[in-house]
Amino acid sequence: MPFSVRRLIPPIAALAAALFWLTDAHAGGLVTREAIAPSKALGKPIRFSLYRPAEAPPPGARWPVLYLLHGGGPGEADWLDAGRLADTMDRAIAAGDMPPTVVVMPQAGDSWYVDNPDSGGAGLMETALTRDLVRAIDKALPTAACRQGRAVAGLSTGGYGALLYALDKPKQYGAAISLSGSISPPIGPQMKDRIRRAARLYDGAFGKPFVAARFNKLNLFPRAVRLGIGGAPSPAFYLNAGDRDPGGIVQGTTELHLALLRRNADSTLRIVDGRHEWALWRRELGPALKWLGVRLDPTCGAVVAKAVAGVDDGEPTASTH
Repeated sequence: MPFSVRRLIPPIAALAAALFWLTDAHAGGLVTREAIAPSKALGKPIRFSLYRPAEAPPPGARWPVLYLLHGGGPGEADWLDAGRLADTMDRAIAAGDMPPTVVVMPQAGDSWYVDNPDSGGAGLMETALTRDLVRAIDKALPTAACRQGRAVAGLSTGGYGALLYALDKPKQYGAAISLSGSISPPIGPQMKDRIRRAARLYDGAFGKPFVAARFNKLNLFPRAVRLGIGGAPSPAFYLNAGDRDPGGIVQGTTELHLALLRRNADSTLRIVDGRHEWALWRRELGPALKWLGVRLDPTCGAVVAKAVAGVDDGEPTASTH
């Protein structure tokens, strides 16, 4: 029987006690599996796993939130199981590399993290994760609910998704991390080989059969060129790839880094030894978190505390079962 986490928020000690029986305890944090949040965009709940600090935020502070996206394949438990996320977060927080931070790991399947309204498609995934899930988490937990307290990261297809979300919503995310992100430039009509490969690679996310125009519309490079136009804030970017990553990942990552620098963005590039596998991502998550930690502000978002613990306004609320 699902129950609303949000109803248990005041006081936070009650939340910790209520959730303890369905969490795994770690040295510095608690893990909840099989959590759900309703999504109007998808018309069904979003499944996610959650890491949260064991202790309530100190006075005057709140918990920043990192949305951590999986790669192609299974889903929300990948970062916990293969990625050993909880252990890495425990160490980062204990070392002072990260403030006590919530990590939300949603299930997105093979959606490529984009809105896809096609019959048989994954649905409006970007809207679900950047609107419905964010609202639910900010209502359910004492979060630093502003861009300086919110970041998005991912590996492989999730790296693309993280960068897409930060570029699409720079007022919502203050930082983005891509580990071996599936980053490639737009496809021209003359690029027959790329179009043929794309039909196999993108799982119908950009049309089935593949539609290059849809892929180009959702491409990262035109967004990087437009970054900061009109005075919009620019997120900070951390781009990491293994020197043996396949499929042009190193080239795409490097070219995007240069495109971001041309827009005066805070962009960090790391090309490291490794191939497209968990051994690389487990190792590189720690340095990425250390980069992120100084860019998170646990004191931001205090003005929304009333909304976090306030009366129900009909917006989605995270639940567990």
